[in-house]
Amino acid sequence: MSYGYSAENPVVIKNADLNNSIGSSYYYLSRVRTDEGNKLKLIQRYSVENPKYRKPGITLRNMYTGVPLSYVPGPLLDCYILKAENESDTISIYINPYLKGIVKVPNGLKFEKE
Repeated sequence: MSYGYSAENPVVIKNADLNNSIGSSYYYLSRVRTDEGNKLKLIQRYSVENPKYRKPGITLRNMYTGVPLSYVPGPLLDCYILKAENESDTISIYINPYLKGIVKVPNGLKFEKE
């Protein structure tokens, strides 16, 4: 399956911390357009299991917060259901906010810079 359209090959958008990564996901989606230039409207967001996640043998935790440190590539992915303006079909885009990498755009879409 093509980049961004399946849980096996999600868009990667990790920043310094998880809150920034989720904000970056919304920013990314606000700038993505169809090839015709139509904006995408968010219909729904939900979490799905990451098929590439393997639970570590030993879970390392932050000694102050108790939060697991071994989240890469992360146990969950975010799935965004979007609808393009003036179109009836919906698009599902999978994003991994835990994994850092080169941010690309799925086939059939383009990124509109400010």
